Amino acid sequence: MRDSDWKIIYELHQNPSITKVSGLLYKSQSAITKRLQSMEEELACRIVERTPQGVTFTKEGEFLFQMAEKYLQLENETQEGLRKLREEHKETILLGSAYTYTKYSLYDVLNPFTAAHPNISVRVINKQSNYLYEMLMEGKLDAAFIRSDYTAGVYHELVDHTAAYCVTRDPVDLDALPSMEQVAYQTNQKTIGKIEAWWMERYGTTLPEPAEDAGYIEFAFRSIAAGNRYLLCFLPDNFVNEFQLTLTPLLAKDGKQITRDSWFIYKKEKNRRAVVDELIQYVEKHVKIRG
Repeated sequence: MRDSDWKIIYELHQNPSITKVSGLLYKSQSAITKRLQSMEEELACRIVERTPQGVTFTKEGEFLFQMAEKYLQLENETQEGLRKLREEHKETILLGSAYTYTKYSLYDVLNPFTAAHPNISVRVINKQSNYLYEMLMEGKLDAAFIRSDYTAGVYHELVDHTAAYCVTRDPVDLDALPSMEQVAYQTNQKTIGKIEAWWMERYGTTLPEPAEDAGYIEFAFRSIAAGNRYLLCFLPDNFVNEFQLTLTPLLAKDGKQITRDSWFIYKKEKNRRAVVDELIQYVEKHVKIRG
């Protein structure tokens, strides 16, 4: 008997209609009938009797149904057992990722790696870059993708540049910013420092206190879309401008755009796990920005 024969017997007992079973198993009625005939010839017994109401099982058929239940249960237990064994042998990488890196870049980076390494599980921890750096130094992460230069005492690979913009609902002359309300959002101190340095160079004053702290940057976009305010932030090239906001580049006095680096960081360890080395090698080969 074929493995699929047990499924035919089981389903036919649950649904005593060849028409119904053919639909459940995605087989033609003639294919189901032929397999029943072949089973009966092979086992030298009648399995079912055909009636106008469908089929009824013979004593031999009832016995085969009981065996089909056991067979299918064993098959399910076998598959589940193998799945658990595979899960037990999976190694987990604890990977930190800054919020905006996760949203715009991380899974484009990770998906090819995880597809090529089915026995590696990657657990992503989203936090601000300064917290991720601290977690890495404390041994709570294997590696991290961060925004800004939190690179002291760790290996670091440059993976991205993001440019600074003034985000407003409508086009604006940057000279008008000091008279407008600012919306802030949660980000790391080094990023804030870059914005403050640009403001000091441009206006000769300290960056004013924000009128609103929106928390996550997505909430800041919503606030900007609703009124005459501005947001100073860094955005990746693949930023999705769902609110159709105006993006005005922030330029230094020499005309160069203000940018922020993004890094892949990991600790200097002699006994690093092989799976972490595989991720590092992957980033080095496929993600790192050269030159």
